[in-house]
Amino acid sequence: MDEALAFERLKPRLTALWSQVFPRDDQAYTCVVIPSITLDAEQLRREPAALRLEETLLFFLIRLRNPRARLVYVTSQPIPPSIVEYYLQFLAGVPAAHAASRLTLLSAHDATLRPLTEKILERPRLVQRIRTAATRC
Repeated sequence: MDEALAFERLKPRLTALWSQVFPRDDQAYTCVVIPSITLDAEQLRREPAALRLEETLLFFLIRLRNPRARLVYVTSQPIPPSIVEYYLQFLAGVPAAHAASRLTLLSAHDATLRPLTEKILERPRLVQRIRTAATRC
């Protein structure tokens, strides 16, 4: 099937899907972001930029506009604080310190060219930290 045609078929459902996946801005919730891409090692060696996906999805920090929202963001390597601060500045009307207090950043501390989900599953303590952060509401 042609991608454009498939997208046209999907578009009418996107609004409903968005409202199901992302609660209203007045509801409390916790969002866990695990920006993993599953490619074999050879593909990752050819496309090392694929690992930057982890920082690209920081746009999810916009969910912190909701003062009752919490966000858990997991990466292979720690994200430099200056990058997080950069994204938090876009939350108009929300003090960056308030948004940051509701953000939990977790890292596998693993720069190998493997999917993030694989790295997480190899680390039971990290899985437990994600679980604990996600249930802390």
